Amino acid sequence: MLLIVAYCVAAHTCYIGSKIAVSLYALQLGTSQATIGWLAAFYAAAPLVLGVYSGRVADRYHARWPMIGGACVMGLAMLIGLFPIGVLSLFAIAVITGAGFMFFNVAVQLLTGSIGAEADRARNFLILSIGYSISAFAGPVSVGLAIDNLGYRGAFAMLSLLMAAAIIGLAFSKRFSGTAGKKIGNSNAPTGALALLRLPQVRSVVIISGLIVASNDLFAFYLPVYAHSLNFSATLIGFILGVFAIAGFITRFAMPVLLKHWRAERVMFGCLILAACAFAVFPLSVNLAYILTIAFVLGLGLGCGQPLSMMLGYNRAPPGREGEVTGMRLTANNIARVVIPVVCGTLGGTLGASPVFWMNALNLAAVSVLVWRQ
Repeated sequence: MLLIVAYCVAAHTCYIGSKIAVSLYALQLGTSQATIGWLAAFYAAAPLVLGVYSGRVADRYHARWPMIGGACVMGLAMLIGLFPIGVLSLFAIAVITGAGFMFFNVAVQLLTGSIGAEADRARNFLILSIGYSISAFAGPVSVGLAIDNLGYRGAFAMLSLLMAAAIIGLAFSKRFSGTAGKKIGNSNAPTGALALLRLPQVRSVVIISGLIVASNDLFAFYLPVYAHSLNFSATLIGFILGVFAIAGFITRFAMPVLLKHWRAERVMFGCLILAACAFAVFPLSVNLAYILTIAFVLGLGLGCGQPLSMMLGYNRAPPGREGEVTGMRLTANNIARVVIPVVCGTLGGTLGASPVFWMNALNLAAVSVLVWRQ
């Protein structure tokens, strides 16, 4: 499990770090907030199309080859950043990185759910989510430091070397070639992605997952834009996102204790209400200490979303179709990643930052109601 987390940290660090580098470089080129919103949306363009297919690939070929293929594609995207970069190159990086991470991410989550007995599943997804928290801290902080000290090409070179290490490790290891411990039983679920969505237990977790990720990604996307308008350095922006990630890390360590006392849905409800309140008050001050505090509270609130939605998605999938449901859930996530940045970029460019954060607070409040009804 620790080796799985190590590969996941490498890929997710590259994914998150490239988003910071792309958005800040676009700002340096003088692009509008609306254009940056489209850049963020393009990270989800290929995954939106490939989501269910990537799940079927993982179900059929198991984890190792999709992980290798996804890492290679992401490494290629980082190499584009080593050459003279214009806005079109940034769009290419966004599309290619998103496609590679989709295949890698689906395979990793399917592999995690298949390890050990069903009783181990919550623990395994918790460990994986801690890995995501580590990379959510490492990506912004390392890229921010690299941009300020080595420039944008240096930042992309660092990320490409990280992916090269992951590719070499996966290529020379034959572990993860199968997925032992898949759920057994005869599935009476009808075939086809749309048929899966007709299952209430699948449909609800897909919707909830997409809306939570929309909120998480909005902060990762809009914070650099907002902080850049306050003349914060790339290093400081990375540090703020790092504080957000540390809070998520703390939440995930506290998750086992919370789940002993309350159902997963009730834990998620409380955390989402906390995050909604934090988003509502975020734009009320431009003081650095205030921003860091609210970022930390947001991380505490949103930190529960990823591990619980991964676990619920796997548990509610029909036997033998765990990868397909994972891909469907990630497709919903990427629909949100397309819509939210475009809407928020346009809204922020027209009305300023406050309505963006308030809209997201309403989104989380609506998700919490949906979670409460589960």
